[in-house]
Amino acid sequence: EERNPHSGLDFAASRGTSIKAPAAGKVILVGDYFFNGKTVFVDHGQGLISMFCHLSVIGVKVGDELPRGGVLGKVGATGRATGPHLHWNVSLNDARVDPAIFIGAFTP
Repeated sequence: EERNPHSGLDFAASRGTSIKAPAAGKVILVGDYFFNGKTVFVDHGQGLISMFCHLSVIGVKVGDELPRGGVLGKVGATGRATGPHLHWNVSLNDARVDPAIFIGAFTP
């Protein structure tokens, strides 16, 4: 029985590295949680939501509109993290999906 589910992707990065929104969206929730640490949720529309965890700094507030590439915070190791990194989780209509499918998918 799975007890510590881990979905999403972890990106090792130096503490303080800027975190940019992968797509335009609206900040719907920010908080500091036991497991996820400082966290930002961005609603990209049509049921697609990104969650960014373990931030050292949250640079947005609920209601902010972010353009693609807009900075939402900085990499950290808050919550249950062993070192600085970004944990990125994506859900579509409340179902977790692998964020890797979106990497490199954008064509300007």
